[in-house]
Amino acid sequence: MEKVTAAEAKQKFGQMIDKAQRAPVQITKHGRPLAVLISAHDYEQEQLQKRDFLARRLALAEQESRAGDYVDGPEFLNSLRAKY
Repeated sequence: MEKVTAAEAKQKFGQMIDKAQRAPVQITKHGRPLAVLISAHDYEQEQLQKRDFLARRLALAEQESRAGDYVDGPEFLNSLRAKY
């Protein structure tokens, strides 16, 4: 992933948009990652993947719940406290 400073991204915004069509561009400020510029297509694809994942996870949770294979809230919290 190409990295550019915020100042460079500001000065060459049109070029950054063109580059983001091919690959993500990381924008840094004071040497730290600040943002990532990606194409609209890549953003849409990521959003679809997230929705698909959540839909699959919800369907699995519903199946597990109907089968009685679940842990109630307090039991879950207690297991986390014991683990961490």
